Amino acid sequence: MNPKIKYLFQLVAVVLTAARALALNIPSDGSDDDFRPTGDIVVDLSLAPTGSWNANNLANAGKGVYDSNKWAVVFKYKSITIPAGVKVTFINHKSRAPVVWLVQGNVQIDGTVSVAGQDGPRDPIALLKPAEPGPGGFRGGASGPSGIGSGYGIAGGNAPYGCCGVLIGAGGFASAYGNPQILPLVGGSGGHGGGGGAILIATSGEASINGLIDASGGIGNQSGSGGAVRVIGQLVSGVGQITALNDGRIRIETPALASTLRTSPETIAVTPPTNPILWPADDAPTVRVLTVDGQAAPDDPTAPVFSTSDVAVQSNGTVQVILETKNFPIQGVVQLRFERKFNGHGWVTAAYSAGDFAHSTWIANVTFAPGFTTLQARATVP
Repeated sequence: MNPKIKYLFQLVAVVLTAARALALNIPSDGSDDDFRPTGDIVVDLSLAPTGSWNANNLANAGKGVYDSNKWAVVFKYKSITIPAGVKVTFINHKSRAPVVWLVQGNVQIDGTVSVAGQDGPRDPIALLKPAEPGPGGFRGGASGPSGIGSGYGIAGGNAPYGCCGVLIGAGGFASAYGNPQILPLVGGSGGHGGGGGAILIATSGEASINGLIDASGGIGNQSGSGGAVRVIGQLVSGVGQITALNDGRIRIETPALASTLRTSPETIAVTPPTNPILWPADDAPTVRVLTVDGQAAPDDPTAPVFSTSDVAVQSNGTVQVILETKNFPIQGVVQLRFERKFNGHGWVTAAYSAGDFAHSTWIANVTFAPGFTTLQARATVP
C-alpha cells in the first residue's frame, strides 16, 4: 500500500474518533420516558399541559409540555426508537406550535416521522375549512361562496389559484423569511395545502435515520410551503431521508454526518457548540399585536376562524391596531398582514408612535370586512 494512502486512512479514523467523543449537553431530564411506538401512532399535541419547557414532566409523561414563551411543544425523552413500517404523525396544539424532542440517549428512526402539511381539500364543503399545517406551520386558504382566501403565514399564497407561500428558502413568488439557523423554529406558509411543520430533534448521543423525516408542504392546486427540520447529535447517521419539499429548510448540527443520509433540500453539517443553542436569545427582537380597536390582544393568540375569535371587532370601518416591538430599532419597518378568510389579504405599514430600542409602539389602521380576519406582524430592518 502507498504509505501516503495509509496515513490518510489513519487520519480519517482519528478525526471520526474525536468527533464521536464530542460531548453535547442536551437539557433533557427524560421525564417523558422512552418513545418506542410499536405501530402507527398519532401524537396529540393538544394534550400537552402548559408550563415551562424545562420543568420535570413526570406527572404528564409522554404528553410533552407546551411553553407559550418558546412557542413549542417540548418532549424530554430518555430515548427514541421508531421501527421500520411505523409512522408517527401529530394532531396540532391549538396554538399550532412546532415540536421539540430533547433526548438523553440515542434516536433511531427506521420508520417515518411526519410534520407535513395537510393536502388541500377537493370536496366543496371541505374547502370552507383551511387545510391544517404540520405543527409549527400555517394553514392553507379556504374558499367558498364568499370568495377565495389566501394561505396563512407571512408568505401565504392564494388558494386555490394563487402562488404557494414560501417558507424560509429562496424562490417562489413571495418574500423569504427566517434564517439558516432556524431560530426561532417555524414552519411553512400555506397555499391551497397546509404549510409544512417544524421539528427539532436534539440528542446527546447518535441520531440514526434509516427511514424518513418529512416536513413537506401539503399538496394542492398551489402546494403549501415546506417546513423546517433541525437535527442535533453527536453523530447523525443512516441511509434514510429528510425532506422539506417546496422551499423548506433543513439544518443538521453534528461533528460527524454520514454521507449516506439524503436531504431535500440538500444541506451540510455544522458543528454545534457543547451547549447547542435551542432558543432565540432573551434579548432577541420581537413584535406583536398589542391591541385591536382598543381591545387587548391575547398574549398567546390561537386565531380561530370558526364561531369564536381572539378579539371581537364591532366595526366594519377603519380601526386602530397598536403593535409593540422590543429590542428593535425605531428606524426599522413594522408591517401588519391582514388576511380575510374568504377575500384575500393585504399589508399595512405601521407608523412609529413612541418609545425606544428597548420598547416601542406602532400604529396601523386596518379596515375589517364582515367575517374572520387574521393579523400577523412583521418587523424588518432595511
